[in-house]
Amino acid sequence: MELLKPQKLGSLLMPNKIVMAPMTRSRADNEGYTPTDMHVEYYKQRASAGLIISEGTVVSEQGRGYIHTPGIYSQDQVEQWQKVTAGVHDSNGRIFIQLWHTGGIS
Repeated sequence: MELLKPQKLGSLLMPNKIVMAPMTRSRADNEGYTPTDMHVEYYKQRASAGLIISEGTVVSEQGRGYIHTPGIYSQDQVEQWQKVTAGVHDSNGRIFIQLWHTGGIS
């Protein structure tokens, strides 16, 4: 079955052609908008997909349109996302981040 065969995407070798689409989960810490330990576990559990695309991740405070959505514009947020990616990589997974600015909603 072609779906389960490895696929190369640039320099990234995915074990299969299954991609987990981004889904906004609204579970980030609402003070620092950082991913939590729940994020680490959630994405680790899905690491068998060929590629995970993270939930929408806000690129600036001005681009936030919804509560509890994670950001990646502060050092604390970057450090928490590093825990998420380390968890996915430790589970032999691959992850991309969906960068997000909500435009007029924000």
